[in-house]
Amino acid sequence: MISFSDIEVQIPLIHLVESDDLYLEAQADVFWFGLLRDLDWASLRPVAARYYEALWQFNEQQAKARAERLASTAAANPETSEEATYRLLFGRATLCEDAPILHEPKPLEPSSIRVDPGTLRPGRTPVRLAGRSPKCFFGMFKAFMGVAVCGTPPEPRHVRQKLIDNPSFARTCGFTLPDPRRGYRPSDVPSLRKLEQFDQIMSDNGLWGDAAVGQVAKNLKEGYVKLEPTLVHDTTHYRAFSSMRVVDLPEGGEGPSSNDAKPNKTKGDTGKPTTTKPRKKQRKKKEKKRKSHPKTTKSCKCPDWTNCPHPWVSADEGAGTVVKSTGKMHWGHKASTISFARQEILLDAVAMTDAASHDSQSLPDHVARVFKLHPELEPVITRVLDDGAADDQPLKDFFQTEWGIELLAPINPRRRGPITKSLPRGIDHITPTGTPVCREGYPFEFLTCRHDTRKFVFQAPRGEDGLPVCWQCPARPQCYRGNVGSRRVTIAFERLPWLDPEFPQVSKRFAKIMARRTVIERLHKLMKDDFGDDRLSKRGTNAFQARLDKTLLAMHLALAHG
Repeated sequence: MISFSDIEVQIPLIHLVESDDLYLEAQADVFWFGLLRDLDWASLRPVAARYYEALWQFNEQQAKARAERLASTAAANPETSEEATYRLLFGRATLCEDAPILHEPKPLEPSSIRVDPGTLRPGRTPVRLAGRSPKCFFGMFKAFMGVAVCGTPPEPRHVRQKLIDNPSFARTCGFTLPDPRRGYRPSDVPSLRKLEQFDQIMSDNGLWGDAAVGQVAKNLKEGYVKLEPTLVHDTTHYRAFSSMRVVDLPEGGEGPSSNDAKPNKTKGDTGKPTTTKPRKKQRKKKEKKRKSHPKTTKSCKCPDWTNCPHPWVSADEGAGTVVKSTGKMHWGHKASTISFARQEILLDAVAMTDAASHDSQSLPDHVARVFKLHPELEPVITRVLDDGAADDQPLKDFFQTEWGIELLAPINPRRRGPITKSLPRGIDHITPTGTPVCREGYPFEFLTCRHDTRKFVFQAPRGEDGLPVCWQCPARPQCYRGNVGSRRVTIAFERLPWLDPEFPQVSKRFAKIMARRTVIERLHKLMKDDFGDDRLSKRGTNAFQARLDKTLLAMHLALAHG
């Protein structure tokens, strides 16, 4: 193993201050300048060391791959494109119970070199035995974060454009303008290829995530984020930079077959294809299940994919159909997000391995992930708020048993219809969520629970004038027979089993608590509009997770600086 370590050098005695920097410092709306100038680069030294080690491995792997291409004698891959499609399809989380729900970065392989984090600082890179010195990690890190806090997607092409369009931005990041008379300098503004390489190495090795987790932990420790007993969870989607194909699922669930791929056909005397089965049986044949899936491709540049040895892969791993409502679907990637209930700051965001997975499936694993990354939160959290997708009693029981946490979610009626039989006098129906509605169309308000008789008590609402609607109701003689107050009805617990008698989901107290869940919706707006957009320009779960990590990191850097 090669170890790179060096002694510290003396801090420069003379520090030049540009007039542009004085101007930018005086501008209150130029937020990126102060954030990049005052960036705590010392806390990023461990990430920088791992980046340089990963860069060394990346260059070695590229050289090895070039040598293999020149002397390739490997046999052709026997797997066909159709077989690979079904292999990838049945490996997705929606069709494979053993597949992980949340994205898990691959562990870093041991490097053949060792970089001492204590020797790194802005403008100083590890000593190389041969070749050009690499570009500075801290400069490129600042460039990506500066673009993110400006509201532009932190992707290489936007970073490159910002560096060449704004010399003050490049200088603040620590770069110099290229000078043909001086030749190559490590401090010169990096090319688009170098920025893409930096982002790829950071993404593939989970280094953006390490930097983001470290900054979140630092903000929790220093008090920029206050500890709260309530977490809020939700999912959001980004539009994928790919197209989908629709695959017919075989009945056996094993893969394609001649009968499942297409119906048997023969040619008659006319030369036109005709089916061998009677038409009546075809009409009665059960429709096949279909599933959207990314295209199957190869990552190599071989001219003949049929005879090349490289494996078939998914063109956009993790992409799927995100169902928002009936008839409203999007092709994209899905992320699971968690925040506190009272503070508009994101705690964690992680990509889901299959965007078509149900929203509630990410909740247990994501809470466990947050507790693992930030152990100080586990003894503090007592409640989790989620949307109707988490309205599942086994899931609530799991949270109570595993962590002693109360999971609250609004009622999800799913396919439950209204109750219209054996109702109290004057009640037309009970909605799927459990609210009685009278014959005049007024929904009743929840009043209390009578645990001795095991009944819910509902009361007619008041009108805009503050008086009970029963007083001037035309159906009052057949419904309400009192002289004061308003109509009350009781419903047995057994008729509304989805309501919790200890904490009814139709009560005002429950609605007041659930109103805090809207903070996660505002955070999604910040993620997609204020720190980028909802359009992805790269494919794959690794790239999507990197976008989430960069957004989370930029938000917490802005919080610490602001």
